[in-house]
Amino acid sequence: MIGSKIIHLESVDSTNNYVANLIKGNSLVNGTVILTDEQIEGRGQRGSVWSSLSGVNLLMSVYFEPANLSVEHQFYLSKFVAITLMDYLKSKGLNADIKWPNDIYVKGKKIAGVLIENQLSGTNIKSAIIGVGLNVNQIDFGDINATSLKLELSEFNSIDEVLFGLIQNFNKNVGILEDFELIDSIYHSNLLGLNTKRLFVINGKQVCGIIKSVSQEGKLNVLIKENLNSFDLKEIKFVF
Repeated sequence: MIGSKIIHLESVDSTNNYVANLIKGNSLVNGTVILTDEQIEGRGQRGSVWSSLSGVNLLMSVYFEPANLSVEHQFYLSKFVAITLMDYLKSKGLNADIKWPNDIYVKGKKIAGVLIENQLSGTNIKSAIIGVGLNVNQIDFGDINATSLKLELSEFNSIDEVLFGLIQNFNKNVGILEDFELIDSIYHSNLLGLNTKRLFVINGKQVCGIIKSVSQEGKLNVLIKENLNSFDLKEIKFVF
């Protein structure tokens, strides 16, 4: 069960790194959650940086051992995590969307991000480190296009209450990892920009396109001038 053990740190380079080091020592049980007040070197997708003020946001990693999830289906774990975050925010009354691949946006602003690092065994995923950053009580993001629970709900939120609410959603939803069709349906029905014209930046140029789907491998399929194009992360950027 996710959350059966919770380790709270005051500060760490990154919770994902901390979990990775514990894995080397074989000192983790499935579902262990690492929570920190501050990440000195928080990371996002493909080397980007996750920036957060100390003590005001939820910064956590989950050590998770998925049952019989093959490498070729590993993006379904990413979809599952995004769906779980979205569900939690909707339970708080927020109209949350999934921005490909697994960021969560509210009113066009980022409120949560995910970084998943998988450990493989043959053709299966042996374990995964699921890093989650959720903006809770931060109100100043400078020029970053972001928001938080406090900004959206106009109230202070306990980090512990948010943590346990999210853990509850993880455990409630974990069964859908056995139903890829259901995951695809939920993911696509809540995908930001699906079947609508919007601007992207591709190779340094603004392009108008329509998101049609996300492939099993996690690539974004965008219709541009009647041609369907597939993009990996960092090959295409949303314009807000």
